[in-house]
Amino acid sequence: MFQKMKSIGLISIISFCIVLFSSGIAESQETSSDPASYSFIKQELNTGLVFSFGSEREELRTDVSRFFDQQKRGSAAFRWENRTRIFLPHRQETWGYRLEAGPWFGQGDIVDSSVVQKIDAGQKLTGIRGTIQVNYNSRFYFDQKNYTLISIDAWGNYDLFRRNAEGSLTDSNQVTMPYSEISEHSKFRYGFHAKAGWGIGRLNPVNHFVAATWLLETHYPGRLFSKDEIVAVAREIGRIKHQRNARSGHSSENEVKLLTGFLRKEMLLKAPETIEPEWLLTEFRPRFEGTRFEFGPFFNYFNREPDFVYGGYIKFENQKYCSLNRNRSFSAALSYNGYKRSDWILLETVLGWNFYPNLQNEYGFGVKYVPGMTVNGFDNLGTVRHNFIPYFEYFSQISSKYRIETALAWRFAPNEQFMQPGPEVTVSVYRSKY
Repeated sequence: MFQKMKSIGLISIISFCIVLFSSGIAESQETSSDPASYSFIKQELNTGLVFSFGSEREELRTDVSRFFDQQKRGSAAFRWENRTRIFLPHRQETWGYRLEAGPWFGQGDIVDSSVVQKIDAGQKLTGIRGTIQVNYNSRFYFDQKNYTLISIDAWGNYDLFRRNAEGSLTDSNQVTMPYSEISEHSKFRYGFHAKAGWGIGRLNPVNHFVAATWLLETHYPGRLFSKDEIVAVAREIGRIKHQRNARSGHSSENEVKLLTGFLRKEMLLKAPETIEPEWLLTEFRPRFEGTRFEFGPFFNYFNREPDFVYGGYIKFENQKYCSLNRNRSFSAALSYNGYKRSDWILLETVLGWNFYPNLQNEYGFGVKYVPGMTVNGFDNLGTVRHNFIPYFEYFSQISSKYRIETALAWRFAPNEQFMQPGPEVTVSVYRSKY
């Protein structure tokens, strides 16, 4: 225990140095520092199709047996999703739930060994999966910067599938023979991730500020607006949008009338003639500005190994609203993970950029650097494993209702100790009601 505490202390010192080094990144901000200027409330009801490809792995060990299953999997599913975001001066909350169902196919390897026999085979699989996921994340602010955090993410998968396995079987007498079997299976997997924490700082959503800047620059070219004027328009955009009800819908025509009336009466500007096309495209994904640092305990559970992992983490995040067309983000999270077989330290860093050539499209790319090290005592530290994940994202508003989201990542890992190497692709095409 003392050795673990020394390791945790070392982690804290390193992370504190990272925070001190990075704290000056967000000093020069083009937006207001008043959190009340960036309230953001939005509920979305999304329905559509999701196509994905990636890797899955699970293992179950006892004193006398081992079951190992590894596969690359492609899937298509229908998704129904409810997402809610509430960002106010005293609290920032996000929650939602997601249901998915659809077919999948995969191939990989299986190892099933006991004192009686050992099966080592390749496998091809086809099946159908149902998924449910629920998440809740809340930051309660005591003042403008200090907060407490509660976060819970729970999920469950149920699979019905056929496995075609071919390989070898070795019995207890060490006699090896060919193995071939076609079998039907069902599988239920579930888990949760939970953490609590304390922090300082905040990330403010600048969506309404961006929309106000874009609309003013588009319809009043050549005129310079002060920061206070842009914030005033952003607050009016927020006031209009926060009255929406996702289930009953809203009238874009009435919202445009409210906005143009504000521009005419409060800003003393001539009302634009064709503002509705741009107004319909101001529903882009959240953009943030600010810096925060948090720390606390966490607990992860999965009904296969690793079944229960606990520990502590410290995390630094900085997001910069660089310009109307660009955002930059950086985060670093250091965690100590305790497990019954061995402990490990993991550092997860992400550096990324997002580009917005117009209101309709968003391009994001960056790289994740994830070094990890096993810990079997302070005097018995394992080798540092360096893992890299370059990624690319694309988001497009096909129209005021329909969206496309694409995410592509490739995991470069020296082994499978902390992550599985290979590609991960997700493409979502959905209709959004907000």
